[in-house]
Amino acid sequence: MNDLVIMKSQKALTTSLKVAEVFSKAHRTVLDKIRNLTAQNSAVKKMFAESTYVNRKGQEQPMFYMNRDGFSLLTCLLYTS
Repeated sequence: MNDLVIMKSQKALTTSLKVAEVFSKAHRTVLDKIRNLTAQNSAVKKMFAESTYVNRKGQEQPMFYMNRDGFSLLTCLLYTS
């Protein structure tokens, strides 16, 4: 769990990839939860920033950065649904 938090632009953040890995969830499931959250509530959008990463096959894939509040909200949803 030590690798969950990263520093980016002097802010403590994590990514949807790290959440999926640490909590043994499919990354697609984590992405779906984030997209549902941000579609339902505009205030929540500020907690997440969409980005991309390059997978093992060299393909660009979607991911999200999130702050502590976004992380807390997301992990609650991952375990209550």
